[in-house]
Amino acid sequence: MPLPPPSPQSGHSRSVFRNNLNGETAYQRHQRYVRSAQLYGDSHLGGESSTAKRTDFDILKASHQFLRDDDEEEEDRLSYDEAVALKYYRSLFKEFAVCDLKHYKSGNIALRWRTEDEVISGAGQFSCGNTRCKWHAPDEVENSTKPPALITLEVPFGYIEHGEAKSALVKLVLCSKCKKKLTWKRDKEKAALLAAGSGARHAEDESGDEEGPTLPLETLDSSRSREERPQPQRRSRSRSREDSQDERRRHRRPSPRRSASPPPRRQRPYYD
Repeated sequence: MPLPPPSPQSGHSRSVFRNNLNGETAYQRHQRYVRSAQLYGDSHLGGESSTAKRTDFDILKASHQFLRDDDEEEEDRLSYDEAVALKYYRSLFKEFAVCDLKHYKSGNIALRWRTEDEVISGAGQFSCGNTRCKWHAPDEVENSTKPPALITLEVPFGYIEHGEAKSALVKLVLCSKCKKKLTWKRDKEKAALLAAGSGARHAEDESGDEEGPTLPLETLDSSRSREERPQPQRRSRSRSREDSQDERRRHRRPSPRRSASPPPRRQRPYYD
């Protein structure tokens, strides 16, 4: 029995077929679908798995470095992964950095260099460098009647990259509120150390009060019994008085001697 003739397509079907499918037949659509499935990793169709498929962004995440030593090398001498990472690294501006203080209470702070668009707009230099701050957008700072006071900091940034611990000095521009977030954990640790030190000193004072006051060395030395110290020899009062008189006589200046008889008086001449 012969098949019935196909029903004619409506105007809507013809427009969808013409606009969205680009006039492809059913076989052409089948080939395109198979190629897409192989490209995006459908293992049932003989293509690569989706986990093994890597994009340029995956390569950049695996090969990117915060600071590179091979900045002056030519890209032709490097592998494809290193060349992609080096090209992106050279497009960054490394004078000021921007940060993310989402996990500031745990001390985990994310830093990155600024892009070209951020340098042109002034974000991170003329505005707060915290990407989650309301003063991060330069327009907010410029149009505000009371712009925040910005502080330029040179922060020691320690990080682990490819299993290796590294550190670098990075310049940040932050508002006063974000600066407190940046140093929040360190301030808490300092306050805890001070509280622990004061508590230990207070405990020592209390233990000293229970045992009794601690006397200085001179007081302990003077409190020894008189039997342990040599007793000075005592002298009688009369003997000490005689010694003092002899000492005064010895130091007394000698007085001039007087004659026993007075000198003869001169007689006045007698005139008749």
